[in-house]
Amino acid sequence: MGALLSRLCVWRSRRMFALLLAAYAAAAAWANIAAWESPFALNTAGIVGAGVLLALPVTALLLRKAGQSSLLTAGQLWALAAVAAAVNVCGNYYTFVAPGQMPLGILLTMGCACLLRAVFGRLSWPIWTFFFFTQLMQALGMLEYGSRFNSLVIAEALEASAEEWLTYMTPTNIAVLSLFVLPSAFFASLLGLVLRRAGRPALLQNGLCFCALSLMVGASLPPHKQKLDYYWPAMELRAMTMAWTEALSLNEATINQAESLRSPAEQPSSIATLKGDEGAVLVFHVGESIRADRMSLNGYERDTTPWLRQQGALINFPDCISAACDTCEVELAVMTDGRRSVRESGAEAMQPKTGSVLDLFAANGFDVYTFFGRRCAQQLKYDRVIRVLTHCSKERFNAPGSPWTSVPQMQGVLEKTPRRNLVLFINNEGSHTPFEHYDRENPPFTPTGINFEHPAAHAEEVNNAYDSTIHYTDEFIRRVTEALHGRPWVYVYISDHGEYLGHDGMWGRAALGMGHIPYHSTTGCRVGMFVLPSPEFAALHPHFAQALDNLRLHRTMTVADEHIFHTLLGLFGIETPYYDASLDLTGEQVKPYDGPKP
Repeated sequence: MGALLSRLCVWRSRRMFALLLAAYAAAAAWANIAAWESPFALNTAGIVGAGVLLALPVTALLLRKAGQSSLLTAGQLWALAAVAAAVNVCGNYYTFVAPGQMPLGILLTMGCACLLRAVFGRLSWPIWTFFFFTQLMQALGMLEYGSRFNSLVIAEALEASAEEWLTYMTPTNIAVLSLFVLPSAFFASLLGLVLRRAGRPALLQNGLCFCALSLMVGASLPPHKQKLDYYWPAMELRAMTMAWTEALSLNEATINQAESLRSPAEQPSSIATLKGDEGAVLVFHVGESIRADRMSLNGYERDTTPWLRQQGALINFPDCISAACDTCEVELAVMTDGRRSVRESGAEAMQPKTGSVLDLFAANGFDVYTFFGRRCAQQLKYDRVIRVLTHCSKERFNAPGSPWTSVPQMQGVLEKTPRRNLVLFINNEGSHTPFEHYDRENPPFTPTGINFEHPAAHAEEVNNAYDSTIHYTDEFIRRVTEALHGRPWVYVYISDHGEYLGHDGMWGRAALGMGHIPYHSTTGCRVGMFVLPSPEFAALHPHFAQALDNLRLHRTMTVADEHIFHTLLGLFGIETPYYDASLDLTGEQVKPYDGPKP
């Protein structure tokens, strides 16, 4: 008698669970259909869900004939629903973005749990543990940096230097990540415990049922509410896999693009302004991470650029829009005839057709020397791309410590080549994360710190450190120009991209992780750019004086990375088939940048 009552209670519990589930599905579908602005029509998700539901009775009948149960116990069903709800509250980002869609995630979590257990058995435990761990990391990234994982974030992480990794691998962050292992393993263990006694046929049957219900509920959503991301965790796992593979392909594609470009020196070119023994020097400096609005020469209230601000010959461009938030893409846009970011435009006409502008200077009598920071000695994407773009260099130098240590290297080059025309190409860390290049003994802005455990809580220290790096760059430029004393020189500077210091609700270059915030709608895409000539350079040839005058006329124009290649050619009067007068800021036919900007 007791066994019969027990079975009856279990049956009723199952029945109650099924009735509640059906009631929810019907209510959700009715509410969603009522919100449609046009007649209801099944989309792909609905068709798949309907197909799976139609197949369920057939599979249940086959299992029954085989003597196997096609149902989980009542206890397993209720426990599975409870664990799925807890998992969604703790790990599903869309539970908080769109709380009304939480039941959809719960149903699909239940379905995925059953299917994974059916397919992988006990091996589903490490799969769930890793997945939950990554979701908690996603939550931490959103909380502290305003960023979630996507292909760009992963690509940057794969290419990050040791200094960048150490910035984020603070003791607190390491401790938090270590603690994340515990709840991840706990949730995975709960799922395994709930389903451990269920047979694989029952797991398959119930898994398909829950997945089908979630698909049908999602399909009934009105068009303006339908989003694949709501199908968590299935779509999240798919997105993570695709992000990883896309990150690898993005990095490799950038390298392949740089290596595939033909040198512009393969076509005839000439220069009429210099003969080769004037000792002229072009300093071409692609800086790191300096925002235009953090330079005092652009009106910033702090005096971050005291030396540059006092230079009467300075030709400053306060409205310069960088091509991308990736250093390699910017270097391709600046040093070649490339245009906008491939990821943002995708237009064939915007692709670079030729290689580095340095090749044209080398082909016309200039000796090229390159000066890097501590990077460019590895096999990362940046190192490989910049080595391709500077392959014509007679010699490459790496600053052993801070960028200031490269000034004596430049002095050595200048002393041994007093009459040679030179290009000194500079690309060092500058204001790149972790904002550590400044005078530590006498910081201009205090207190400073690079605490990226929770940067919003240390905004003053982080901003002070960032501003100090710009002050440091100002002093670096002063020291370089001092070393050039007595030579005719022109200093062309442009930063690759900006940094986010609470701007647009983000930190670092977190726009990479915010797929719904395009880079060019953020303030970080407006970067520092200027040209500083010596009096000797302006007097060296009438062309130079006229070119500098034209630059001054255009200093209020909106400019961009794609102007640099052609402006360098126009500044020195280098004739080549790749020259475009509409992008030469030293000419009279130049057109402003008219692409996306803040």
